[in-house]
This record gives sequence, structure tokens and C-alpha cells, in this order.
Amino acid sequence: MFVLLRRDGSRTKIEAPDLWEAMRTALRLDAVQLEVPGDAPRSMSADQVRQELALDRPGLFDAYAPGWQPPSVAEFRELLRVADLSASKAGLLVGVEARKIRKWAGGEGEAPYAVWRLLSIYAGLAEAPSHSINEITN
Repeated sequence: MFVLLRRDGSRTKIEAPDLWEAMRTALRLDAVQLEVPGDAPRSMSADQVRQELALDRPGLFDAYAPGWQPPSVAEFRELLRVADLSASKAGLLVGVEARKIRKWAGGEGEAPYAVWRLLSIYAGLAEAPSHSINEITN
């Protein structure tokens, strides 16, 4: 049994088949810390979880800027796992065919920024912008 320490200080026990799924759940639920049972119990911070899942590249979840680098195949696949989305569900969410999602997840082409951003917001790994259009375009 894994335990999540939430931002409000509460603790939530979760069932997960393995550490990888526990880490994904920790990200999904925006946990501050993941407590891992075992002979030598340990705790992982949210930053450590992102690092273990290879979702810690600087700028990966930032707003668009010139020089933005698309996610790697591994980053794209992991985002789908964290969001618990199949290609079909991801495609419906962002308005593209499931086969296109499968191609990006398979390394055929790169996911556009808008698709990556929408999926990142859905997964809870990026925040939706809260500015007016004038702030963005000026």
C-alpha cells in the first residue's frame, strides 16, 4: 500500500500494482510526496516522481515560447500513461484521430504544441492560462 501526502496535509492510501503506477497516481492527484513501503520505506517528493518518470525536462510543461522543443516519444507516452488515456480517448480530447496519437506515440512525427499542452493540462501537469487574449498577443 502506497500513501500520498496531499497539499492540504492529508494522507491518502492508494492501491497500485507497482511503483510506476503509484508514481503516476501521485502526479495525477498532485501529491506533494509519495510514501513507498518496503524493507527500507522511503518517501519521494513530487520532483523526484517527475524525475523518475522522465517528465522533468526544463520547459516541458511551460507556455509556448520560441525554441520550444516537442516532447520525446518517451515523454509523450508517459504523459498518456499519467493521464490514463488511450489513443482513442486522447484523440477525442484534443480533436485528432486516434491513429495520429498512436503515430506520435510510436515516433512517427512530433506532437504539436497545442496537443501537448491540452494533454498536459488534462493530466494536471500544466495549468491552463488565466490571462486575457490581450496579455498574450501584446
